[in-house]
Amino acid sequence: MRRLLSLPVLLAVPAALMFSSVASAHTVTVYAGGAGKFALPLQQRYGAGINSFLINKVVINVGDTVKWDGASLAGGFHSVDIPVPHGKDLPLIIPTGAKVAGANDAAGSPFWFNGLPALSFNGVLFKALGGHSYKGSTRVDSGLPVGPVANFKVKFTTAGTFKYFCDVHPGMGGVVIVKHRGATVPTAKENAAELTSEEQKYAKEAKLTIKSAVPANEVSLGKSGPGGLELFAMFPSTLTVKAGTTVKFSMSTNSREVHTATFGPAAYVAALAKTFAGPAPAAAALYPSSPPPGPIVLTPASHGNGFGSTGALDEDSATPNPVFGAITFTTPGTYNYSCLVHPFMRGSIVVTQ
Repeated sequence: MRRLLSLPVLLAVPAALMFSSVASAHTVTVYAGGAGKFALPLQQRYGAGINSFLINKVVINVGDTVKWDGASLAGGFHSVDIPVPHGKDLPLIIPTGAKVAGANDAAGSPFWFNGLPALSFNGVLFKALGGHSYKGSTRVDSGLPVGPVANFKVKFTTAGTFKYFCDVHPGMGGVVIVKHRGATVPTAKENAAELTSEEQKYAKEAKLTIKSAVPANEVSLGKSGPGGLELFAMFPSTLTVKAGTTVKFSMSTNSREVHTATFGPAAYVAALAKTFAGPAPAAAALYPSSPPPGPIVLTPASHGNGFGSTGALDEDSATPNPVFGAITFTTPGTYNYSCLVHPFMRGSIVVTQ
């Protein structure tokens, strides 16, 4: 699993980007999630963010610098990981080598996942690696501060095409193409036009994605579009079903996020959500409350307090049940739930006779 904490909304675009030239090195800015003048209205209108780097493909000369602007107005959380050519990004959550032990529910009964691998955040990611110069032979990584990456700069000293990633969001990455000195590269005006074009594409996608339908007896934990668009809400926010119905809680196709659907007393659920602040999320926050592959059966008495959870769902989860979770509701009532990773994402299942 790779996803942690909230959506990116970033500061405004500089008035101009510097021109590349033979005489001196220059800097081009890339935005994690889009520049603030675009990303903030996207969040306010659609509840959306972008798990992508804009400008996604940067072309520079040897000796030039790329500045990743991650200074966020709303707590965006990204990293910049530039491995050696053909290398992969670093995992966010890893096994500790220990086993889950002593994990009991509110009734005092052991959870099923006792004895399975205990997981924690990858400690390597909480510090920068490799400095601020990249020549293709050593990984450079911004690390994961408790907050957004802010103005992480890397000077590229070797010609080539280099892919980079965000260690938090699977599928989020970009490309830096480094040409020899004197080769033609985009001007500041051309870079600004490319940024605007990419932003407009996401704005159009958000307008369409928010209207997309969800199948009967299913909840989409967020909605996503191609290229990292993420809508942070439950769709539908309230679903009414008859007793005995199994509801599917699914990740949206193309999502680069991680979500849960977690039911239970507000204080109990909030305490689990806080464990995502590190260093190791609670096992009950990561694993489903009942063993897969069968659906979870949820009643007001489940686990002594009405607790039930899909566990962490994403394309890259280290836990079972990574794509969707199913919960059967047998008792009439209203069941409120939220995402432990994004507690502002909330919904309700209303169960009738």
